Amino acid sequence: MAIILSVLLLGGVLACTSEAIQHKNVLIVLSYDSQHSQYADFIKEVRETIELSGYVTDCKVLYMDLEYAPDAAFTSLHQMNDSLNKIEWIPNVIITDDDRSSHILLADTSDKVLNVKRTPIVLGSIYYPELMHLEGTTNVCMWTNKIDYYENIKLACELSKSNHLQIELDNYVYDELIRRELNAVISRPPFVKNFDVELGVINDQKLSERYKDSIVISTLRMDYGLYDIKNPSDSVLKRREKTRTFLKQSSRYPTLIVKKDLYCDAIANKSNRPQYTAITSDFADGMGSYLAGYFANYSTIAHDCGFAAARIFNGANPASISGQAHKKYFWMDYDAMQKLGMDYDDYKEKFHIVNVPFEIEHPTLYLIMIIAGVLFSLLILFVLWLIVSKIRKRLQEEKLTMIGRSRNISRLCLNSIENMPIESEEDVEKYISLAHPKSHKEIIEVRNSLKTQGCYSFLVYCAPKNDENYQWWEFRYDVTPSGVIGLIINKQEAIKLKERLDSVTRTSKEASRKEMFFNNLSKEVKKPLDVMCGSCDKLVNDELTKTEREKLVSEIRESSDALSQGLGDILLFSKIESGRLRYMIIEKNAGEFMTSFYNEMLPRVPSHLKCVLVEGRPNVYAQADFDRLRNVMMQLLLNAIKFTHEGSIKMGWRYQLDTHECEFFVEDTGIGIPEDSKDRLFNLFWKGDETTEGVGVGLNICRSLTEAMKGHISVGSILGKGSRFGIWLPARAESQEQTSEQSQESKNKL
Repeated sequence: MAIILSVLLLGGVLACTSEAIQHKNVLIVLSYDSQHSQYADFIKEVRETIELSGYVTDCKVLYMDLEYAPDAAFTSLHQMNDSLNKIEWIPNVIITDDDRSSHILLADTSDKVLNVKRTPIVLGSIYYPELMHLEGTTNVCMWTNKIDYYENIKLACELSKSNHLQIELDNYVYDELIRRELNAVISRPPFVKNFDVELGVINDQKLSERYKDSIVISTLRMDYGLYDIKNPSDSVLKRREKTRTFLKQSSRYPTLIVKKDLYCDAIANKSNRPQYTAITSDFADGMGSYLAGYFANYSTIAHDCGFAAARIFNGANPASISGQAHKKYFWMDYDAMQKLGMDYDDYKEKFHIVNVPFEIEHPTLYLIMIIAGVLFSLLILFVLWLIVSKIRKRLQEEKLTMIGRSRNISRLCLNSIENMPIESEEDVEKYISLAHPKSHKEIIEVRNSLKTQGCYSFLVYCAPKNDENYQWWEFRYDVTPSGVIGLIINKQEAIKLKERLDSVTRTSKEASRKEMFFNNLSKEVKKPLDVMCGSCDKLVNDELTKTEREKLVSEIRESSDALSQGLGDILLFSKIESGRLRYMIIEKNAGEFMTSFYNEMLPRVPSHLKCVLVEGRPNVYAQADFDRLRNVMMQLLLNAIKFTHEGSIKMGWRYQLDTHECEFFVEDTGIGIPEDSKDRLFNLFWKGDETTEGVGVGLNICRSLTEAMKGHISVGSILGKGSRFGIWLPARAESQEQTSEQSQESKNKL
């Protein structure tokens, strides 16, 4: 019974879960192209708001590009409809972002596009709801976003400290609505209307005398006199003069953007000073074009539209939740504030400031995080130092133990040496007759030596005691006129001793090499540790200026990067030594690889050095693991930067036709390499100079990776003039005829 109840309960939970999680198709129709700076966040906010209500969304986006290609809007809409029909994808709701996309979507009276008369539609950020003509519709929910001209004008004048504000308008429907609403706002003091520059030229003298207690609002229809060039009438000439006057004043007085078009963008960017906007489009574009405004931003619009869509999914009638207005706030762009030298603390209480660096918005938390990061790094470094010290101590103990064992072995071997005398030539013949056949060569040499006077020594494998116990014996004797005298010495134990000593020596050298490695590693750990400790101490205990604090933080980051680079080299070396590194050899265009690598590494080259990309033959295809090749080239480039104090660094590729190899090279004008150091350049843990930074594995890693990719590395250097390192890898090059044919085919296709 208990099992049955458990199964029923589990089934109920699964059923509830399957009902709670529903999949919905959402189509988002946006007015501008995909490069708009805020659309990515807008789409993300819509999706997250809907999914918080328990729905899984499949979002598709149509970018209508109404700013640059408005005539193609209906075509884009129909193409989207056709593509969705082919995959049988039906939207459960359609969301738009402003008047223009909404008007295009609702304008197709044929009702063939996306079933706009039946599919629920959420119109977001509608500035002019009277143009939507929604009478009698029940499937549309509209969020209004009327411009608050009074607040935006007051804000622009306060921040710019100017009583003259300019607004650009045209003769389109939206412009006439803007003109009507603006006229209603500024029809009373302290505002003074200067529509179409009717008051003539407004200069500083008039603003400070005649209009000192007023705010002058100047507008101009930018299409006046711009196209009817051949008409010499007075009215056209007057319009041209008004246009010149308006544009001339635009470089001196602030502009308020109340719509998005090409003229507005041009006027807003008329100078290096950020302007003001009453709409969310293009605000916070990353370039600081607009300083501030009072409006509903894209995040608010996206949240409201997503909330309305979720309510519709829950069963609400779209028309019943229509007519609500987006909440407006005072917004300011930190990038624009930086251009004007404005202090963040002076405006953070009134404005929602965007693009603020974390360390500026949360200085205390940022300082705590820096200190915590430094302390954590120090802890890691301390633990690492303890581990290195312990390993180093253990290696020293092992080395001493090996030396002690070597001495004991030597002593035991010397005590077991056996000697047998040679007193005549017959003794030599007797012993040599007992030699093993594998010492045939030595037997002949011994017998030949007996014919000539001199001192001789031969190592023979024999059994002089005639017991068939063959061992290595040394025949050491003198041949004199009076006869032969000497002795034979048992070398079996001596040879074994030598083999053991050779083994101990190799082990000792390996221990010494590891000790050198850990010495280098401990030094390289200690350097950034000292810098970070000192900087942290100053950062915590001293009262520093902002510049000094940024310098200390920069030192900490540089030390951390240096430590990270060293540890990265060690991890890569460890993988190579253990054979755990895997290679994926593919064929790739050498020029594309080097161009990408050059663009990636150019910011890391110091400004006092000139960095040049030397392009080689086009359409050369090298065979390599390009992730490993990138490691090698980065190591060579960092070495070039380290040892080049002035001049230039060149990198590039060239194809060797006769060997079918491609050389990837890095050439510098640095200190060069001494001749006596070139043979040891790629030795493990060798640095040439104890003052040189690094642990001494970089070039050894380069050689290992290159050889693993079936290539080789070349070095050329002149002391005091510079060095050139080349990585040679198998490659092929397309012929010039092939390249020309491919280019012609591409042109024909176009």
